[in-house]
Amino acid sequence: MSIGRSQFTGTSGQYYVSYGLAVREIHASLTIGNAPSVDIIVASGNGQKSLSIQVKTSRFAYRRCRYGNEGHEWDVGSSAINKCYENLWYAFVDLREKPNGCEWNPEVFFVPSFWVGSFVKENFSRKMYFLPTSADEISKEKWDFVQRYLNNDPEITAWASSWDEKRLIRWGN
Repeated sequence: MSIGRSQFTGTSGQYYVSYGLAVREIHASLTIGNAPSVDIIVASGNGQKSLSIQVKTSRFAYRRCRYGNEGHEWDVGSSAINKCYENLWYAFVDLREKPNGCEWNPEVFFVPSFWVGSFVKENFSRKMYFLPTSADEISKEKWDFVQRYLNNDPEITAWASSWDEKRLIRWGN
C-alpha cells in the first residue's frame, strides 16, 4: 500500500467517526494532527466532561482466524502500549472495502484504551490490536456509549476501565 493511500484511509476513518458523532448531536472536533494520540475531542454540551478519541482505520479489518479466534485487527503503533486512560478511547473503523474497491459499508468499534494498552505488548513485532467478535456486543456501533460517558453513566465508566475476561484476549500481565 502506498503512503498516500494509507493517509486517505486514516483520514476517511476520522471524518466518518466525526460525522457519526455529529449526526447524533454529540459535540466533536477533529484535531487534524495537532494533538498527539488524539484525533477527535468530544465534549459534553456544558463543557464539564470530555473524551479523547484515537481513530484507527483499516480497509478490511476482519480476520477469520487470528489467535484462534474470529475478529478484527488494526495497527495501533507502539504508543498504545500500557496507555490506559478512562477518558481515552479508540474508534476502530473497518471500511469493509470489497475486493473491487467499489462497495463499502463501514463499521465502528468503540474500545477503551485500557483494552488496547493491556493487549499490545512491547515484544510484538508489529503493534496490532485484535478485537474478537465475542466483544461485538460491547463495542460494535456503540455510539451511545460516547454520550453516556459524557453524562457520567457509571456503567460506561466501569466499561472504560475494566476487562471482560469472557470476551477479550489478553497476553501475559
